[in-house]
Amino acid sequence: MNIKTASNLDEIFFPRNVAIIGATTQVAYPLALLRGKMRDRTFMVNPNYKEVLGKKAYASILDIEEPVDYVILTLPARYAAQAARECVQKGVKVIHSFTSGFSETGLKEGIEREKELISILKGKVRLIGPNCMGVYCPKSGLSFNPASTHEEGHIGVISQSGTFAQFFIHAGQPRNIKISKIVSYGNAADLDCPDFLEYMADDPDTRVIALYIEGIRDGKRLRSSLEYAAGKKPVIALKGGVTGQGGRVASSHTGALAGTGETWATMFKQAGVVQVEDFDDLLNAAVALNESPLPAGKGVSIITYSGGFSVVQTDMCIKAGLDVPKFSAKAVEELRKIVPVSGTMIGNPLDAWQLFYKYDDKDGTLNDLFRIITGEKGVHSIILQFDVIRFMLNMWSDKFEEYFDAVAQKVLQGCRYARESGKVVFISMFLDPFVENETERKYNLIFKRRLETEGFPVYPTLNDAVRTVASLYRFTEMRQRKLLKTGG
Repeated sequence: MNIKTASNLDEIFFPRNVAIIGATTQVAYPLALLRGKMRDRTFMVNPNYKEVLGKKAYASILDIEEPVDYVILTLPARYAAQAARECVQKGVKVIHSFTSGFSETGLKEGIEREKELISILKGKVRLIGPNCMGVYCPKSGLSFNPASTHEEGHIGVISQSGTFAQFFIHAGQPRNIKISKIVSYGNAADLDCPDFLEYMADDPDTRVIALYIEGIRDGKRLRSSLEYAAGKKPVIALKGGVTGQGGRVASSHTGALAGTGETWATMFKQAGVVQVEDFDDLLNAAVALNESPLPAGKGVSIITYSGGFSVVQTDMCIKAGLDVPKFSAKAVEELRKIVPVSGTMIGNPLDAWQLFYKYDDKDGTLNDLFRIITGEKGVHSIILQFDVIRFMLNMWSDKFEEYFDAVAQKVLQGCRYARESGKVVFISMFLDPFVENETERKYNLIFKRRLETEGFPVYPTLNDAVRTVASLYRFTEMRQRKLLKTGG
């Protein structure tokens, strides 16, 4: 690990003051910073304006009397070298170049501009980028997104793509993702993925690291940094450009070498990093690893309301590398006492649709299903498919709120019991934003929040839940292999 580099990155995430060179209302940074904790420590630099969003605009960073630690370049690439020279003269510690038009273009002019920028800054000022969104840190107030919540969390995100970094905030909010830090690093002309991996590995505010990477300049150092980070906390990785054509696009995006998909998969596996296949998997796994313990094994039980679904659900689990074990004779006997025979399937997956509408303790509830299934040694995770609110609304009419609250309490009781007994619990709920029934949408969200408040992750589809359990189990496998290897 490069101790010197990692220990100096605090000045990136927690600067005293920030200056935006090239500040206008046409870029997001002024508004994003003025809406957070940095509002009184942000300076606008643009010789063509007297003010930007009510803040005085300086002709040059050299005109700012106070020290400036962190600079965001938003001006055209042809002016970047001169701005960099003034930053060196000012004593700036970090430059983040949102400005593009450098090596990612593949053109001689852009490549030369990047080399010149590095030669000006080398040994004097650290550079994030060029061609990136930069840093989002709710704790300090740094942000590139005016719509961000500034709510502090424990998921760290390292993304070579600026759009992925943006989308992690937008898509993460409805999934209850709370961020410790995000860094989008683009071309990585100076600071690169390994620098941020090492920093977040030691960051006490970060519990889980989600990584999106397209290419790398120093594969040996990346491997070392991945191992270091994965030895301290879960690291999930999405590699862009694992196919031949995807690799070509990745190389043209940031100017870094993409490599082959097999090479990356081997490196991630050997380093103890779980690789996922798409952005949804990255988001979902980050939520689960932040909220849930790891499953002790690959056995899954699904509580559903449809026998037809159960067939597809079993295939889904097996394809994901999980197991859907048969219930013991004792469990089946207990289930038969509370699950009506008509229209149900007493097995795993368990179709017990009538119990989804049981709001009193007579003859058994969903809570009892959790209690019985939790006793099965071969079951390590439980997924509840709770896509029934639309039916409850029709069935209960004006009694809906009263009965729904009672059923919700039974679900929460069951989830708590399972978790206390060492099982991992996920819920799948119908969260389609295009649902036209506003009451259905409202109560789906109300119940989702109740579950998430108690630390039970909620996913919009059963497939999302299954794939997330599979990702968590792969962490379990890695830990078991590591213990066997070390004799622990």
